[in-house]
Amino acid sequence: MADRKISIIDAHTHFFSHSWLSSFQEAVKERFATVEQVAEHLGWDAPPSNPVEFGGKWVAEQDKHGVAKQVLFASKINDAEFLAAAISEHRSRLVGYFMVNPKEPDARNRVVYSLNILDMKGILLFPAMHHFNASDACAYTIYEEAVSAGVPVFIHFGRLNIPIYEKLGIAHSIDLSYSNPMDLAGPATDFQEANFIIPHFGSGRFEEALTIAGRFPNVYFDTSSSNSWIAPPLTLGTVFEKALQVLGPERLLFGTDSSTFPRGWRHDIYEQQLGILNELRVSEEDQAAILGGNIARILDLT
Repeated sequence: MADRKISIIDAHTHFFSHSWLSSFQEAVKERFATVEQVAEHLGWDAPPSNPVEFGGKWVAEQDKHGVAKQVLFASKINDAEFLAAAISEHRSRLVGYFMVNPKEPDARNRVVYSLNILDMKGILLFPAMHHFNASDACAYTIYEEAVSAGVPVFIHFGRLNIPIYEKLGIAHSIDLSYSNPMDLAGPATDFQEANFIIPHFGSGRFEEALTIAGRFPNVYFDTSSSNSWIAPPLTLGTVFEKALQVLGPERLLFGTDSSTFPRGWRHDIYEQQLGILNELRVSEEDQAAILGGNIARILDLT
């Protein structure tokens, strides 16, 4: 169980809803007739078709592990409505971000709708998935709305692995030429009121991500996932140490990348990262900031 003296807020988890999984089932319907069959093939529990019930499963995980809140990602375009329904019943425990493709002609309207009607608290951008540069005009449209609403922009750079494509044999069009964190220099300069979150310490583009974060105080890292991109001589401990030196504890956001059941909340990742913070002799006050206080400040959570 997480240390209850610190309010744990997981800044990076996924709401892999029934709707989300059904989009993959449609792509492999010749082999799998139902969402439940796809889930069984993947070794997952099928998510409940009722998103409120699914939200309740995550709250039960929080209670089990001593977690105060979690940020959930609507990890498919058009899936924010399902996440919003879950949040509406668990508003004190669940926070939502939504994905948008800025190249879509209705992208601005979708952002305004998701922020103002669905009450999403953050925007997810995946340049390598949707083939745009962080400095493109279409992306600037999204940043404008983020500043207007006072919400952060989560933008994925570096490696982008989506295991479900491989496990189901579905082709994807990820183009890592769009994944350099240095592309954030222009937006971070032009939108100094915006908070930009780079997940996984840059996901294999650590040095570039450090360079950007060192230049711009509105750039944050999240610590989520197993960080399997790390290879010798780097270790997760040295990554934390370097990130703390450049960003300080006030710009690191704890995350686990939790996503599916029966695995549930990734307590193993929490324990690993807490152990590293202790080894680095990070103070309890700074640990509290990393493990929940920073994201609470950014999102104005009470």
